Amino acid sequence: MTDWWRERRQNEQLEDLQSEMSYARQETSRLQSQLSKIQGGLQERVNRLSTAFDAFVELSDLRYEMSGYLPAAELRRYTSQVLTAMASDTPLPPPTEPVPQYWLGPATEALITLASAQDVQAPGPGQDEQALGVAMGLDGRRTATFLSLALAALGQRHQVRSEWLDVAFGVLPADGTVTRVQRVLWATAARGGFGADGLELVVKRLQSAAPPADWLPKLEKRGETPPSSGTRFEAVAEQVTARIRLGRVRSAVESIAGNTEAREPAPTVKYDSAGSTAAVLRLLISEGSEPERESLARVAVLRAQISGAGESAAEGLEDSVGTVEGLLADDLGQKDDPHLAATVLRVIGPSVLPSIEELARVAGQPSPAQIDVASDGHTIAVRPDGPDQLQLSTAVSTITRSAGVVSTGKYAVPTALVGIGVVVAIALGLVNAIWIVAGAILIGIGAFRYWNLRTTSKADQAAAAERATRLTERCTTATTQLADYTNSSDARQSSVATDLTTIRTHLTT
Repeated sequence: MTDWWRERRQNEQLEDLQSEMSYARQETSRLQSQLSKIQGGLQERVNRLSTAFDAFVELSDLRYEMSGYLPAAELRRYTSQVLTAMASDTPLPPPTEPVPQYWLGPATEALITLASAQDVQAPGPGQDEQALGVAMGLDGRRTATFLSLALAALGQRHQVRSEWLDVAFGVLPADGTVTRVQRVLWATAARGGFGADGLELVVKRLQSAAPPADWLPKLEKRGETPPSSGTRFEAVAEQVTARIRLGRVRSAVESIAGNTEAREPAPTVKYDSAGSTAAVLRLLISEGSEPERESLARVAVLRAQISGAGESAAEGLEDSVGTVEGLLADDLGQKDDPHLAATVLRVIGPSVLPSIEELARVAGQPSPAQIDVASDGHTIAVRPDGPDQLQLSTAVSTITRSAGVVSTGKYAVPTALVGIGVVVAIALGLVNAIWIVAGAILIGIGAFRYWNLRTTSKADQAAAAERATRLTERCTTATTQLADYTNSSDARQSSVATDLTTIRTHLTT
């Protein structure tokens, strides 16, 4: 008894010890998991702080190095103040000292002269051209971009010259990549910021880079499906489908080109928070002069690292924002900016119009003179005045005549069974009664086979009659459909011609 009690106590103590060890392992695992997370978070923070510290140190060195460019920095502040004063119609700030070989100074002087050309206190004639010539000689593309966007933002689109926009936009590469500054010039032109000539120039540049994409389905997605009209049947399914698609295209084109808001210049030339005209002007000004441009770009990267935004937050004018095809598709699909969508129509109009004309050709085809109705190996010609009666009668007669016909040979077996059963029952039944039963069985089998043949024959005749009826009904329905489609041909073709004329007018004007 004592040994048993001692052994039991030992087992209980072992079980308790195992439970405690299991709990300890769980706690250890949980603590290790939490410690791993803490270590990972701490390591990430340490790395981020280390990167920010290194960036801060490098930024301090760069600021010291750039102390020699204070006149250029002062000029940039002055240009920003000039733009703000012009936009708010307040007095201009006092001019700063000129910075040699920096395009921004003479460009700002040319902007002031151009923007105040109607002011009686404006500088004399030719002074703007002198400053403009100096700025263009120092950096033609930046000067052209600066003047084009600044004048557009100030609402003086009539001052923007096509040759400036030509230089500012440049030539798109073969892969159709669009830079940030090109996209803003594109959007500003679409909103009327550069006038009709400026928009035409941008449209031609985009057309030269836009690949021959299939724009027809993209236009259809923008349109609404027209209500169903007329008769549909298989023989004219292609024409009906083409007419529906043409209606969608017209709906899309009218919704874009018919928007009265897109016919007038936009009250503002903003594009979005990251790519507005003002944002691009700030980027252009903040680039700095040629000697300091690389250092300023590095400063922007370092500031992004210090703020935790990463190097990608440092924007550049030449950063890619997409391709011509992708941006056109985005503009076509969105409905918030009618000016951009209207510009898409101008760009894709010449390339998509042949596809639309082909669609109209298919939709406007004349009604077929006849259609064929096939059934049970027979083909019936159906015209608007009815089916070919000879073909229909022949097909119906062939279907019904051969159905349910039972040959004499098929009746031979059940007849023979009945005859043999009678002979066996009568002749041999006198000898033994079992033969009477055998004869009766043979008679029953024969009678059942005969009944089965008759039932099958009647079922085949009924099925044939039903097929003949269905064939007749199909021919009647096809006649009605073809007659209705033929009678509406003039109205349908007129509607297709109207759709095509409307679309062509919007795409070519």
